[in-house]
Amino acid sequence: MSKEFDAPFIKTRVTEHFIMKDVLIALIPVSVMAVMNFGISSLMILTIGVVSAVFFEYAYQKAMKKAITIKDLSAAVTGLLIGLSLPSTAPLWIVVFGTAVAILFVKQLPGGIGKNTFNPAVFSRVLIKILFTPFITNWVLPGPDAVSTATPLRFIGNGSKAIPSDAPTFYDAFMGNIGGNVGEMVKWAILLGFAYLVIRKVISFWVPASMMAGLFLTMLLFGESNVGFALYHVITGTVMFAAVFMVTDYTSGPLNKKARIYYALLIGILTGILRYVFDLPGGVGIAILIMNLLAPVIDGICTPRVFGHNVRIIPVSSIFRK
Repeated sequence: MSKEFDAPFIKTRVTEHFIMKDVLIALIPVSVMAVMNFGISSLMILTIGVVSAVFFEYAYQKAMKKAITIKDLSAAVTGLLIGLSLPSTAPLWIVVFGTAVAILFVKQLPGGIGKNTFNPAVFSRVLIKILFTPFITNWVLPGPDAVSTATPLRFIGNGSKAIPSDAPTFYDAFMGNIGGNVGEMVKWAILLGFAYLVIRKVISFWVPASMMAGLFLTMLLFGESNVGFALYHVITGTVMFAAVFMVTDYTSGPLNKKARIYYALLIGILTGILRYVFDLPGGVGIAILIMNLLAPVIDGICTPRVFGHNVRIIPVSSIFRK
């Protein structure tokens, strides 16, 4: 995740370290609630996620004789996001596998931060879901007893147009009294992080809002104007977490302000289509990766025509990621 910088000829004190520190602060409420809800297992997952991500970045850069950049905290953010994107029952070796993929292959091989096409944490999470589904779908309820349960998305899948009576309530879904990944469940904690990042001007309010609006409107259409059904899709699963902490990643998203809004809106719409038409409850990650690929195209469409030119001049950086 990165903040929009002024043009190169204007000096600024805003650095990657400055931005990533704010992101880590914004993730504190989510992380604290994850540990409070799931105890030592989630604490181990988050710790291993951060430590292994930082280690892989350091080891790669040391081996390749490159400048060591772990102090910018971007690796720590990636590791924490991966940990928060997993259930408390996930084996620790899967966490290490996920951070290795994210740091070594998605982030460092293309050239490091600012040059990766895909969001490292999202790519890693989707790959883990594809390769190791049996290991990461043992959802449990918050609490010391680790009672197995289903996620709320199971109740509104398979072509549903309404919320069944046995589904968790809106209150339980918002407060995190449900099964799911440790970082996605407590929605008020996510909103606290959202508010912090907006106040600090690290992200724009409209990007996460557009993503959630896109999903809401899509499910409103599929749900035959059932507002409750559409809203339930927004507050369940990883939608809010992804909207705040992943869709707002500037490296893998468009550069143009207007393009970011369209990009986020399309992620929400595509998530709804994947969920309803293809019955993919975790369609958020796939939607983000698809739109990562299309980000330069959206940038090109939204780039203003330079005065005196008949066509838009698309920045090379929007195509080749600087």
